Amino acid sequence: MTIDNLRCFVILAQELNFTRAAEKAHITQTAMSRKITSIENELSAQLFTRNHHQVGLTSAGQEFYNQVLPILEDYDVAVIRAQNMDRGLRDSIQIGVGVYEHALLVPVMEEFTGRYPVQKINCVQYKYRELLEEFERDRLDVIVTSDQFLHTVSKKDLEMVLLHDHAWVVAIHRDNPLAASDPVEMDLLYDQNIITMNEGSINVVRNAFHQWFPLSSLDYVNTHETKLMLVNANRGVGFIPAFVSVQSYPNVVTRQLSPPYRPRKYYAIIKKYNSNPYAHQLVDMLEEYYAPKLWIRELRT
Repeated sequence: MTIDNLRCFVILAQELNFTRAAEKAHITQTAMSRKITSIENELSAQLFTRNHHQVGLTSAGQEFYNQVLPILEDYDVAVIRAQNMDRGLRDSIQIGVGVYEHALLVPVMEEFTGRYPVQKINCVQYKYRELLEEFERDRLDVIVTSDQFLHTVSKKDLEMVLLHDHAWVVAIHRDNPLAASDPVEMDLLYDQNIITMNEGSINVVRNAFHQWFPLSSLDYVNTHETKLMLVNANRGVGFIPAFVSVQSYPNVVTRQLSPPYRPRKYYAIIKKYNSNPYAHQLVDMLEEYYAPKLWIRELRT
């Protein structure tokens, strides 16, 4: 079973049309059919249903597609990296961030780009689980992430630098009566609509806050920008890390909370065996900038 045959399988699985798939693969329709038959014979499984009008994936075909697609993506990344290493090229850096963490890069990126002649910087935002998956597949050199799903990965080969461990703040509309207090007592939020990125049910979110106040209502959003947009519209209140700027939202103010609310810590993470010097230099710069500012350090001094 060759890489070329697997690519043809993936193309057909996506197109579900032999003519279009053959054109996309730059081969004849007959050649495409032979490649698919070869895979099916080797697996002793039917991957596609075929008739004169349509092509469809069987359950075996769908499972095979789900497993083969990331393998081909990893193969392509490995080929490019091996070729670059052979040529002595390592002129790029792949950075991944979660929902909020681009803000943690802001204080150091101008100095980093000015100090190091990186030809290409790719910086991509993901949801946290997907961010870790991309990192584990070696598609990212450095990630800046919360600790939300770090318990799911082995830390044996990781260098983890703590960047932020301070309490979160609450984002409130400036006309909300609670904005007059700083800090805001957590139990006073009992009648506020909570704008959250928590994808769990209302019971899950209610349990997250039950020790401080009974949850009355909530709105779900999937970005911190939409969270702040709704707060700006006086729709409710939202919790955000203290490093997130609300400057673009004229009606939003932030207030400390009492007792302090510390749901997450934030880390820069790189694999110890990563051969990209720029990646290690970026992590070093982040550590140098943030280490003196950690809450745990302040607590000890």
